Amino acid sequence: MFLSCITPVELETITYEDYLVVEATITNELKNHTVKLSRTFALDTNENNPETRAQVTVTDNLNNTYTFNESALGTYISSSAFKANATNEYRLNIITKNGNSYSSSVQKLTAPAQIESLNTLVETSTEGDEGVSIIVNSYNPNNNSNYYRYVYEETYKISPPFWSDEELKIVSDTRPFEVEVVERTIDNEHCYKTLFSTDIVLTETKTLAEDRVSIPVRFILASDFKISNRYSILVKQYVQSFEAYNYYKTLKKLSSSENVFNQAQPGFIVGNINSDTNKDEKVIGFFDVSAVSEKRLFFNFRDIFPNKTSEYPFDCDFSAPIIYDSFTQQSPLVDLIKSNTHVYYAENDTSLDYLEGNYLMVPKVCGDCTELGSNIKPDFWVD
Repeated sequence: MFLSCITPVELETITYEDYLVVEATITNELKNHTVKLSRTFALDTNENNPETRAQVTVTDNLNNTYTFNESALGTYISSSAFKANATNEYRLNIITKNGNSYSSSVQKLTAPAQIESLNTLVETSTEGDEGVSIIVNSYNPNNNSNYYRYVYEETYKISPPFWSDEELKIVSDTRPFEVEVVERTIDNEHCYKTLFSTDIVLTETKTLAEDRVSIPVRFILASDFKISNRYSILVKQYVQSFEAYNYYKTLKKLSSSENVFNQAQPGFIVGNINSDTNKDEKVIGFFDVSAVSEKRLFFNFRDIFPNKTSEYPFDCDFSAPIIYDSFTQQSPLVDLIKSNTHVYYAENDTSLDYLEGNYLMVPKVCGDCTELGSNIKPDFWVD
């Protein structure tokens, strides 16, 4: 009764099918649009498999052709800016480097619907943790949009708690060791980090009395570092066709499976792109022509949680190494500066025994914002 055993299970690698994978959406925005091409890969690998050196075009029923050039591996950007309009029909065309041809079904621009507002709502998660929901509100009085997909870009400001406008410069790294405090040459007090959504957010109003949307697109815990200072989110709303909505709904259902041993194993997702070379060849992807609307929201932590204090999620313990150690005949301070793991904060005016040196140093993440983001302020940023 005190013995147990574990029987190992040998998992065989299932032979996978080599499919072309297409990510393609054009909108009514005047811009250079993007198409991404890749190929499926085996379950026991995690490397991206971009489809390179393809010929990608979008054509319309007025004989206009928009050419896409490869800007990065598997990423193709239109050579000129254009926008979809409601009177035209569009088709995606692809010729891969091995000469195989693919095309989508004809797609038309969906009916537009505008985002009216973005709002914040303090809520509690199912686990009992307080946070803030970002609510998108949209309305189409013509009642002909009905199917929606949302993506977002979130940008947050990073201001380390122990930044100094001065730094330590090594004057001599040999005996006699010498350093001096000088004015900082790099602006690293405030930085910014942008992240892109990866989840699939969908909703529909076809079953409702009116074409009105009010749903949360993002929930952020109050303890999340992203909102500890100043935060911004750009929400984009794509109005989709019924076919596109169903495609993404199926994709979301399969991608949210929590157990690879689930009896309902993922199957092939039917899109609107087919092989012209081999009618039996399967292609994964959907060519979507969507009306898009977007809106940006800013808020500070104290605006949402006036009675809470945000915390910096890193240990910022001071250190104050001595300039010269007579026992080792080395300089702990010079060595620490050279390690590039700490930065200068202030002169040591403490009387703590374990802080012997003349200068207080902090971990770099606590005094240099470029450890976590870029010190280039985005054009859209408003303080």
